[in-house]
Amino acid sequence: MKELSLFLTTIGIVAMLRALLYARVLLNDERTRNLAGWRLLFGLLWLFILGFAGYSLTLFTRSASMIDAVVSSIFCGGGLFTLVSLNVSVKTLQYVGEITRRERHGWLHDSLTNLPNRRLLMERIEHAIDSANLTKRPVAIMMMDLNRFKDVNDTLGHHYGDELLIALAQRLRHMTSLSRMVARMGGDEFGFVLEGFSKKDAMTLGREILALVDKPFVIDGHKLSIGGSIGVTMYPEHGDIAQQLLQNADVAMYAAKRNGGGVTMYAAGINEASLSNLNLIAMLKHPDLRDQLTICYQPKVNLRDGTACGLEALVRWNHPTLGNIPPDQFIPIAERAGVMKEITFAVLHSVLAQLEEWHALGLQVKVAVNLSMRNLSDEGLPDDIAKALASYNIPPDCLILEVTESSMMVNPELANATLTTLSKLGVQCSIDDFGTGFSSLAYLKSLPASEIKIDKSFVTDMTNDESDAIIVHATIVMAHNMGYRVVAEGVENAEILELLQILGCDIAQGFYFSKPIAAEHVAEWIVLHNKSSQNFVSRRLTP
Repeated sequence: MKELSLFLTTIGIVAMLRALLYARVLLNDERTRNLAGWRLLFGLLWLFILGFAGYSLTLFTRSASMIDAVVSSIFCGGGLFTLVSLNVSVKTLQYVGEITRRERHGWLHDSLTNLPNRRLLMERIEHAIDSANLTKRPVAIMMMDLNRFKDVNDTLGHHYGDELLIALAQRLRHMTSLSRMVARMGGDEFGFVLEGFSKKDAMTLGREILALVDKPFVIDGHKLSIGGSIGVTMYPEHGDIAQQLLQNADVAMYAAKRNGGGVTMYAAGINEASLSNLNLIAMLKHPDLRDQLTICYQPKVNLRDGTACGLEALVRWNHPTLGNIPPDQFIPIAERAGVMKEITFAVLHSVLAQLEEWHALGLQVKVAVNLSMRNLSDEGLPDDIAKALASYNIPPDCLILEVTESSMMVNPELANATLTTLSKLGVQCSIDDFGTGFSSLAYLKSLPASEIKIDKSFVTDMTNDESDAIIVHATIVMAHNMGYRVVAEGVENAEILELLQILGCDIAQGFYFSKPIAAEHVAEWIVLHNKSSQNFVSRRLTP
């Protein structure tokens, strides 16, 4: 009986000692340490342990009875009950803590990318402002928007868009540190808090971030190229509260977007430009827009015989109150406003109707129409163009569709498929602004294009810049070897024209021949120009 009583009492003591460890956990937890009940329980546990130990010592000095066995059983059961109760309490507290942590994490983080969200970014900005007031160190706030993300979503679906955001978040996560944080604001917008960064430092980091964004992403076998636009604001120069700083960074970001990307520092005048763009967006969506668009035509000249061999259609917006609005001002806004398809097909129908009229007069010309990045991302584009061609008595090969090199690289696979379908219709395709994008020669070789247009940035100064001349010559040789004819844009004087002839360029256009002219003057210009072309001296590069 004595051995049984000692055994049960020992188990009770061990259980109480183990329970003491759980009680210590509860006392150290910030959620329970200030509760008097847990401190009282901790003290009672020590009293029970001392009482159990004293009772055990008495058993060594006397014989045990049935009463001792019952008392020892109660001690053992009490110890085990206390152990189990405190164990459950600790585990419950830990579970509740984990649930709370997850809820807070979900509240402050983006569910798709697991980056901090707008709420946490606002907290960090406010913390950075408080720190800056003490340390007098500057704080930079950046906002970034992806330039071609909507095209990925519209073309391939939201799955690809989500995977793209996840991949981008992985790249951006490597740039975070104690002094800088990146957050997903929603959609394709990201925010950055940079503590201790000067204007120069922030602009430098912004360019580094854009370099990361510019690297192609491979999603399920699709190679996707997107760009970014970043706006930067500084505390305290551009605002003294978090919301104002974010708003100004957003304004600067859209200013960068209007300029085709890059990093833009906030300035007071940008707000006025932003309001102006909002007005333009509203006007672009006006039902009378189509009546306000006019088409001008810039001639193309064959460098072998000097004759006019085609035209490029250029859209102009003649607003009733604002007057003529330049294309470089409204086309990027039309892209963002989602009205580019309407503008493109308004131009296309106007061009086809004009071609039909010219052909009836015996003027056999070809006209090039520009396609935007948004147009090229539209899977229904070939069908829409086929329907437009069917409405007019025009051979399909009289229509040339110009697409920029950079717009093709948003989704190269879709661009290739679209151009292939268009070429099967008999429509010619031209790669515009060649040399300014990121396409590979292997990709260019696979395109069903018939023409390459060398960007005017290489042509305009080629008589003064040897490197430009080398690039133009190399492009001409490469294009001819790949079976493309070559058009040079930006011919502004006789010296450029002569050098292009020597280098073997096929076609040229620019102010040296003519500025864009109204449709009613095209026939007269072509007749007069072709008469004078008999004096045109063709100089070819002699092997």
